[in-house]
Amino acid sequence: MSFLHPYLEEIITGIIALLNGGAVIGVLLSRRREPSATLAWLFFLFLAPVVGLIAYHILGRTRMNRAIKQFTAAEQRVSTLLARHQVLRKIGDVCCQDELDARSRSMLNLGASLSSTPASRGNRVVLLADAARTYAEMKRAITAARHHIHVEFYIIQNDVTGKALRQLLVEQAERGIEVRVLVDGMGSIGLPSDFWIELLRAGGKTDVFNPVRFRRFRLTRRDRVDFRNHRKIIVVDGRTAFTGGINVGKEYLGLDPEIGHWRDTHLRIDGPAALSIQHAFAQDWVTATGEELDSEHFFPDLVADEEPGNCIVHVLDSGPDHRWQSMSLIHQHAIALAQTRVWITNPYFIPGKSVMDALVAAALRGVDVRLLLPRKSDSRLVSSASKSYYPELLRAGIKIYEYQSGFIHAKTMLVDDWMGTVGSANMDLRSFKLNFELNAFVYTEEFPLRLAEQYLTDLASAELVSVDAALRISAPKRLVRSVARLMSPLL
Repeated sequence: MSFLHPYLEEIITGIIALLNGGAVIGVLLSRRREPSATLAWLFFLFLAPVVGLIAYHILGRTRMNRAIKQFTAAEQRVSTLLARHQVLRKIGDVCCQDELDARSRSMLNLGASLSSTPASRGNRVVLLADAARTYAEMKRAITAARHHIHVEFYIIQNDVTGKALRQLLVEQAERGIEVRVLVDGMGSIGLPSDFWIELLRAGGKTDVFNPVRFRRFRLTRRDRVDFRNHRKIIVVDGRTAFTGGINVGKEYLGLDPEIGHWRDTHLRIDGPAALSIQHAFAQDWVTATGEELDSEHFFPDLVADEEPGNCIVHVLDSGPDHRWQSMSLIHQHAIALAQTRVWITNPYFIPGKSVMDALVAAALRGVDVRLLLPRKSDSRLVSSASKSYYPELLRAGIKIYEYQSGFIHAKTMLVDDWMGTVGSANMDLRSFKLNFELNAFVYTEEFPLRLAEQYLTDLASAELVSVDAALRISAPKRLVRSVARLMSPLL
């Protein structure tokens, strides 16, 4: 600032120092922040005071508290709605039933304490291992809708896939089907303002979750811009639901030449677990729009003779409004209960100490722990932070495979032949703490075996990382990975 008058320069420098000191105090006083995140914020504020101050203003504690109050108020409204329609009874609660084995009861009891709805039995679950089949199944369900279609995605692209979904929804709305679409304000920021005009004219409804708006270079809303809704949800008539890792975009079909082949995993769920996913949509919808989905049509009573399958499914919703870091705790507990194997696929692996310790402990007691991660990531910083964990994991006996045939975006975990989970949550601190996520945990013999088959198929396109290769890296690269790991709580 040498071009300024000396006195003015001193004043500005003093103001920056004062504000930076206030931000440091705010970071230290935060009760919800982990020590690693605190250190990362302090490092950022001292390393880049001006940029750090701007980031803290956007992402700081005051905005966090205000935003959480807003989300909590929406949750309370939806809880009242569920009680009015006896939705928890319709979903059922299988946690304490005697025929369950001890570890299933343990997982389901923990899940019941962490999530908004209990586990349910009588579900049919279909594993969808690519976007083409997923989109086809979605189209089939949407076309068969009788009352309503609820759509929620982190990303809907303004391309051939987004336009095809829009046209399908327009046709259904013109038939008199209730259509609601919710997108994330950051993930779908590229959608033009008139993208949904035809759907609105046909009687559909659309909105944006936590939109990012600026006026005179200043945020106008009280929301945290880093509280993103990362869920991928479709619910049809309260009976059929989809969730997993697939958004709506041509890249998921492998049509983006810069990315190439895209491997992802999604689920179709028919049965009472669809009501749990409906609950997540209802909460997000009332948060964004204020409209309560107050009708029996949204929460049908699925009587026993309509049960389409034999799967026990627990839908875990998580977010910054939850008291506990639900997704992290449930993954830790599942890993701790493993007896023979834990096979994980995840595109953004920055596990944090608790999950890291659970994986290492499982490997050290003889469990076959495998990680399938992408060789190349769409974020170099995330990739560097992820690779910084390799040496410790490999020394513990964990096998790390890097996917070679394009980009693997699936978010799955298989434990023994007992349980498998598919959802939107990455195994990183952002998904565990800041994002609104949703995973389905499926308990039945058939589903884990199907997940294992797909895992072995994916391993055929992957290379095993050796301990020597992980340790034999240059000092500059090691430094980059260490810094990226230090900054990982801010990613």
